[in-house]
Amino acid sequence: MSANGSTGSGFGRGAEHAEPDAAGALRRRMGESVEGFLGSAAWVPWKAAGTSGEDGSIAHVMIRDREFVPVFTDPAELTTSLPDTEARAMPMAELVTALPEGFGIVVDPTSAQAANFLQADVVAELREGMRGGVPLDPDER
Repeated sequence: MSANGSTGSGFGRGAEHAEPDAAGALRRRMGESVEGFLGSAAWVPWKAAGTSGEDGSIAHVMIRDREFVPVFTDPAELTTSLPDTEARAMPMAELVTALPEGFGIVVDPTSAQAANFLQADVVAELREGMRGGVPLDPDER
C-alpha cells in the first residue's frame, strides 16, 4: 500500500528497512499490498474489564483531533509503550470490519520513523472493498 497525498494516509514507508525479525517481516507483509495488510494479524490494545464504562473494547488514541486504533507489529513494543494494558492479536480484516465509522488505524505509533497511518476514509474504503469480495487498493482506481 502506498501513500495517499490527499488524505495523508500512508503505509509501507520504511517497511523495506524493517529489522529482519518477526515484527519486521509482519511490517513488510502489511506494507506490500491491501491483501497483505488485511491478511495479517497484529497486537491491539484492549480495555480490560473493570477499567472504564467501555469494558471489553478496543483502546483508541486521539491524534490531531482524529480517532485512531493503535496496532503493534511487536508485542514487546506494545507492552513497553502501554504497560498494564491488555493486548490481543487480531486479524486486520476483522479490525477493519469492527471499527466504527470515523476511526483510522495507526501501526506502530511509538516510532515516528515506523508509524503508518490509515485515515478513517481509507479504512472505510477497505471495508467497502471487503463487502464486494475484493479488497481495493485506493491507489489503483
